[in-house]
Amino acid sequence: MPPPASSLRFERVDIGHGLALHIQCEGREHPVVVLESGLGEGVEAWSRVQRHVAAFARVCAYDRAGHGRSDPFRFPHSNRQMARELFALLQTAGERGPYVLVGHSMGGTNVQLLLDEHPESVAGMVLLDSSPEPAPIEKMPPELVADFERNIQRLEGLDLRTWRAGFEELRASKRSLGDKPLLVLVAGKPQRDPSFTPEQAREFLATRQREQQPLASLSSNAALVTVPESGHHLPREAPEVVVQAVYAVVDAARTGEKDLAKFSRPAP
Repeated sequence: MPPPASSLRFERVDIGHGLALHIQCEGREHPVVVLESGLGEGVEAWSRVQRHVAAFARVCAYDRAGHGRSDPFRFPHSNRQMARELFALLQTAGERGPYVLVGHSMGGTNVQLLLDEHPESVAGMVLLDSSPEPAPIEKMPPELVADFERNIQRLEGLDLRTWRAGFEELRASKRSLGDKPLLVLVAGKPQRDPSFTPEQAREFLATRQREQQPLASLSSNAALVTVPESGHHLPREAPEVVVQAVYAVVDAARTGEKDLAKFSRPAP
């Protein structure tokens, strides 16, 4: 399929095997920025980000299988399969790389698996409070584990075995950006969750922050930045910081800037 004559795209694309996915793109300048949502979310997650990125780059968001205007997923729907479907969507739609991949939460797992299979198609990456390790479900009461599994199956077609396998594949992969630009944004506020006491929420945040530190080693041209005014949902809670990070990575991909450590984010 050739690229659209207009810079605007809002359509379902048949990627083969009876699966059509909804994609929306705007903007013109390359590299193409690809937005990959967190667990249970689609294009709506980027409503405060996409139009601002379109001012300086072509940017595409999409609904994974089972979300929005896309077809249902086939169970079980692994993270590796999600990454492959995203790449097939971009290729079939004529949205050519290399790409700046932006992954939030579980979306960070997916874009890293895409990097593992197609390193030549990646110009840079922004990881937003990405999921580096599985949640410690072995410490959770059985009723909460059962509820968690029901939710991930309903939202993404994942069972516990498939969900855990995604993290195992990530650890075993040879993904690397070399010296391509990478920014890792980490939430600085505890997550609001009725199942956590305030102390547990603070402990969970500290653990998650520690676990994300190794992500900066995916590139020799990387920076890790904590966003103190935002919780886990960075695209909604701190969209201006996300846009600034995407701009920095896009600019570095275009100019060959090798010192992302000097990334400066706007004041809250």
